[in-house]
Amino acid sequence: MTTFLEVEVSCAVCESRHKHTRLLSTSSFGPPDLDTRPAPPARLSLALQVQCCPVCGYCAWDITKAPPEAKRVVSRQDYQALLRDSRFPYLARMFLCLARIQEAAGNLSDAGWAALYAAWACDDAGVDFTAAAAWCRKRAIALFVKARAKGQPFLPESGAEEALLADLYRRIGRFDEAEKEIQRGLERVSSDLLRRLLAFQRRLCRARDIEIHRMDEVPEVIPEDDV
Repeated sequence: MTTFLEVEVSCAVCESRHKHTRLLSTSSFGPPDLDTRPAPPARLSLALQVQCCPVCGYCAWDITKAPPEAKRVVSRQDYQALLRDSRFPYLARMFLCLARIQEAAGNLSDAGWAALYAAWACDDAGVDFTAAAAWCRKRAIALFVKARAKGQPFLPESGAEEALLADLYRRIGRFDEAEKEIQRGLERVSSDLLRRLLAFQRRLCRARDIEIHRMDEVPEVIPEDDV
């Protein structure tokens, strides 16, 4: 069940007041995708997880709060152009703008997740946005890799970050990079589930499979060749 509430808020960048729908709670019934995307109804609440000021265009998880860099980024021409870029569905644009602000603030993990959510929004918008979804995944990869280099974790368990990156690389057909993340993850992982997930990713890469797959497809027993 998903619950939400319409509230009046003040934008932390331009101080204009307007109404937004705030997500209060949600749940999911069924296994998530390999890239952590939840099953419905949580999957359907994506639009409630980002807010955009209709006056200045500030995008955030919560527009009543802003990092010091936000005002400067929002005022830039390239930010405003991205918010209007019709190559992406509007929801994806909001997440990409959020990612840009979080990157400028040094919050690389948050920026990476925002870019991944943008990819999910493109997926939902249909085949016309397939190229846009791939672009968003490339952006998410770049931000997550940068976060890892800066010591900013984006998933808590050893091997989980590599499993996510492997899926992102696989979905855009960059199988060699996916294989490197799989191998790195297998050398670090301690969880049996993550080990099986990484092995499954290896099988998908060998099959040159770029489709969406879910966690319930991960086999209980994995061949030695996949590990």
